[in-house]
Amino acid sequence: MSYESWIQEVTGSTAAEVHRRPGGGRHQAFDVEVTDADGSRRELFLRADAAEPPGYERYTLRRETEIYRALGPTPVPVPKVIALHPERPAVLMERSAGAARYAGLDTEVRQRVIDSFVPILAELHDLDVTSLELPSLLPARSIRDHVVDEIDSWESRLEGMGEPQGFLRACFAWLRANAPDVPGPPSLVQGDTGPGNFLHDGVEVTAVLDWELAHLGDPMEDLAWLATRNAQEPVPDYLGFVAAYEALRGPVDVFRIRYHMVFAELRIAVLSARREGGERDLLGEVGNGLIYGALHKRLTVEALAGALGVALAPLELADDAPETEQGDLYDAALAQISEIIVPAISDPFAAARAKSLARIVKYLRGVDRFGEAHRAAEEGDLATLLGHQVASILVGRAEVEGRVLAGELDARDLLSSAWESVRREHQAMVGAMGVLATRHLPDLTPLEA
Repeated sequence: MSYESWIQEVTGSTAAEVHRRPGGGRHQAFDVEVTDADGSRRELFLRADAAEPPGYERYTLRRETEIYRALGPTPVPVPKVIALHPERPAVLMERSAGAARYAGLDTEVRQRVIDSFVPILAELHDLDVTSLELPSLLPARSIRDHVVDEIDSWESRLEGMGEPQGFLRACFAWLRANAPDVPGPPSLVQGDTGPGNFLHDGVEVTAVLDWELAHLGDPMEDLAWLATRNAQEPVPDYLGFVAAYEALRGPVDVFRIRYHMVFAELRIAVLSARREGGERDLLGEVGNGLIYGALHKRLTVEALAGALGVALAPLELADDAPETEQGDLYDAALAQISEIIVPAISDPFAAARAKSLARIVKYLRGVDRFGEAHRAAEEGDLATLLGHQVASILVGRAEVEGRVLAGELDARDLLSSAWESVRREHQAMVGAMGVLATRHLPDLTPLEA
């Protein structure tokens, strides 16, 4: 059954048109227009996966649909679910009013919209989760129990990764050792909350979207996610947002925000890692995946340093490698993409993919220029960390992971080498990353005064 015929069946319409949207993260997004028997037309929205999720995937569209339905009767504005596909991972919803675009809007508009989001987030965290129809998330236990469940779930995703992940393992060990043990019932937290994952009309938030990472846990986590997303979709005044939230729900715990900033960034880093034997989705958001993967790897290190109270050295990205003999070919590819191909594309999805392709070309140019020097530098870092020369980078990484798992190295021990790895990656990717190369997490120091 095609999506079109299924949509007609569940909506009682006579025709359905489905158009792929750019972006969409791990799930595909489609604009849907249906024609009813009386000739009237309605706009709907479809989220779908290209294939069934792998066996280790906990955060499925079916689970997310359950959350949408549970929130329907609450004060939290969410789109209404029309139907969940009986066989394929796809859900059809009503189209909520508003637009997702936030970055680039006037500061006054962005402030007005984010101000309207504060009471929505507070209302979400005040919900009695035991009264919601959430069989996949209940029963409710302590906040710490739910945080540890999340740690277990995300660390288990590292099993079967194609390469050793010593730093990520060390971060998980730190999270486990410092899991917040606080009184009170858990909240439903959205995860990945903030601009980009809500709709607005320029005045207020009209609908909250993307509940795939939602779970029971610590409400401070959503404040941390807003800080994480702030590097991509900056709000005018993050500390002001926290102060407004405090006015509704009481004082926040700054260490717990820092803790969950590490965890939020770590989740994104895990999602960016490739599983052993896993093939890259050649038609996916490859270019954007590269730059956002690099951004959030850096932010993971910065968040951990903040939680540990360690000052990192400035991120110096000296452009000190000569251009290679292929430089004019990179120039030609980029010029043709930007000046010939993109202007001739009317399909927004195809245009977005062309721009993503340009980022791949810029990344490859950086690797071509810096690759050999960076490999030698990593071998040196591994030798310093392990106390001996390594046979290869892969062997050295595996030994680091083994020592982390044995408790011989921890996150603090790996912080310096992880920061150097970030610096090298950014040096090669700065051309592709643009402004993202200089975006950071908000400074929480004033909250600790």
